[in-house]
Amino acid sequence: MNLGLALATAPAGISLINFALRDKDPFALGSSPDTGLPGLALQVLFVFTCASLWVGLSSSLQEIVKESAIYLRERLINLQIPAYLGSKFTVLAALAIVQTILILFTITTGFKAPTSGLISWQLGIFINTFLTLTVSFSLGLLVSAAVGNSSQANSALPLLLLPQIIFSGLLFQLQGVGAIISDLMLSRWAIGAYGTIVNVNSLVPAALNTDSIQDLPFPTGIAYEQSWVNLSFNWLMLLIHIVVDLSVTAFLQKRKDIL
Repeated sequence: MNLGLALATAPAGISLINFALRDKDPFALGSSPDTGLPGLALQVLFVFTCASLWVGLSSSLQEIVKESAIYLRERLINLQIPAYLGSKFTVLAALAIVQTILILFTITTGFKAPTSGLISWQLGIFINTFLTLTVSFSLGLLVSAAVGNSSQANSALPLLLLPQIIFSGLLFQLQGVGAIISDLMLSRWAIGAYGTIVNVNSLVPAALNTDSIQDLPFPTGIAYEQSWVNLSFNWLMLLIHIVVDLSVTAFLQKRKDIL
């Protein structure tokens, strides 16, 4: 039952977007200019990202803390930390692949593909969704290694998600310290990659002048510029997050050793 709920959560949530949008196509230009289209596209991509983050975090927050006693006992008889974390990562990555396939099917059947020549729509969505799920469960493992019990792990979920939402770079125009915090968020880079794949900048009506673009209620510019440099940089940042999170998790587990 838990596995079924974990697999169905993100696809079910994403499929509900179609009921909210009705006949609107968020990733394709219509016959007439629509200044709200880029903002709508980013809102949909924001839901994609939040769904992946929720699933990744919720599926991993209990993984280490729930078996703390078992881990300490096995560690005394030479359980290696890389092997232990490797087993967790492998199982969660396999689950993430299945979740990614289900999410990809939901997205490709529910939304019209954008006119993008940078990368295949299906391949881009698959890679970015899998990376988002992987980086979120890596953060979940870190928190699971840091907390003292399962209740603390459950309480940490909203504390992890709220900053990802607030500092995603989509809801607010961030400057100064806010912009720095945003660069540390997983959502910032996941949405950036989604926006690059979809080519959100191309959805801005060509008839708008520069002053009008500045007044639009969504960020424009290099954040969603469709280029390999931009896309690969977003993915690189997600990969760096994965490496850092797993390294810190290994460090926290090492600190639990009884000398």
